[in-house]
Amino acid sequence: MTRSLRGQLLLWLGLPLLLLWALSVWTHYQSALAAATQAYDRSLLASARTVAERLRVREHRLEVDVPWVVLDTFERNMNDQLFYQVISPDGHTLSGFDDLPPIPITSQMSPHYPALVHFYDARYRRQPIRIAALWQPVNEGGVEGMALILVAETLNSRREFARNLLMTALFSQSALVLITLLLVALLIRRLLRPLRHLSAILMRRDPGDLRPLPAVIPWSEMQPLMLAFNHFQARLRQMVDRQARFSADASHQLRTPLTILNTQVGMALKSHDPQQWRESLLGMRATLSDTITLTDRLLQLSRLRAHQQAALSRQPLELVAVVQEACMLSLNQARSRQIDLGYEGDERCRVAGDALLLSELCANLLDNALKYTPADGMVTASVRNGVLSIEDSGPGIEPALHQQAMEPFGRLPQETPVAGSGLGLALVKDITEWHGTQARLDRSPTLGGLRVLIRFTPLPDPPADDGEERTGGAGAERAARPPA
Repeated sequence: MTRSLRGQLLLWLGLPLLLLWALSVWTHYQSALAAATQAYDRSLLASARTVAERLRVREHRLEVDVPWVVLDTFERNMNDQLFYQVISPDGHTLSGFDDLPPIPITSQMSPHYPALVHFYDARYRRQPIRIAALWQPVNEGGVEGMALILVAETLNSRREFARNLLMTALFSQSALVLITLLLVALLIRRLLRPLRHLSAILMRRDPGDLRPLPAVIPWSEMQPLMLAFNHFQARLRQMVDRQARFSADASHQLRTPLTILNTQVGMALKSHDPQQWRESLLGMRATLSDTITLTDRLLQLSRLRAHQQAALSRQPLELVAVVQEACMLSLNQARSRQIDLGYEGDERCRVAGDALLLSELCANLLDNALKYTPADGMVTASVRNGVLSIEDSGPGIEPALHQQAMEPFGRLPQETPVAGSGLGLALVKDITEWHGTQARLDRSPTLGGLRVLIRFTPLPDPPADDGEERTGGAGAERAARPPA
């Protein structure tokens, strides 16, 4: 299920805002109710004091005269009913309603006013009321004690006042929340606009367009993603280019041997002579052998290009051992052509590289030398002071054609055609470039043919034990040569 980024942001922002809105409205209502209670309690206390001022002692009796006009003064502009009761020090009701709820035992004196007054809530005549109980000292005409004045009112005005404050807070807070969510929605829409622009660019792109994405997203937080995507595009482009080049090389080079093979099969099918069949089969075997060699070289070249693009580390290895092993593997090919193949040079030479790639390099150089060296010729591999040299007694390559020889399928004009794929020296070039060096072609001063020189940087030898025996080396020079 696809979730909307806009919806998620609005949800995570809207829910806290709604919770804060509800909390704010509730606190505003409580504050308004407390403010209304304090304001109306002050008015209620003023009413009780007014009644207390009407207390008189006549003929040793406490009396109170509360005209209705006094009560009308407090009920004016109010939606509430006002009740009062005056109780003498001996507990008799002097005036007013004699059934008002008494002061609760748990009620405390109000600390907010300089008077002996209690404020408490009760119910009277099925209505909620608020009562102010004021103790009034009496010491006159032989009457001593504390008279109690109870003044009560219904809560309609208080609740109306609190309700008005609540509605004001409700509208103001709701407007604030709605404006905030609207601004957030507009902000999200504006922030997502570059992403929509980028999506439109990608939708209009051709499938083969692997160029880097344009810098249409201005946010620094998205730059790592853009860089990673462009880096992925670059690697994908390299892979596609490599595959396209491999396909082009394969289609170009395999077309001719496959055509020849098809012709040979057609000739064999048309002939009824067993000798012709044998000659056709021998020709097909040779063609298949060349095709297999060509395909193997193409795959090697493709793997090497992928190898070069990978961030692989070079490991210390013995270059001499790699060269000597390559000579031993090429020994049968040399014997079949009566070519003197051997190794000369240092006993040890540690370099940093990849053993598999260096083995391929030596194999291709030796294969190239053995193919172009005539029978009874000589091919010599050597390592001296970090310089790998493979030279032969063949015809060599003219200096003007050295660069062409190093290119893929760079077949050179020869008086005697030699079977090959034209990829050997191209593989050598790619392997040497991966090792941070290059192959140099010149004419061998001793054998007269082609000499390939590759310079490596020797590494220091590791500390050797005193009892370590050294084998091979100069005493084993040309040990790989076949007997004459």
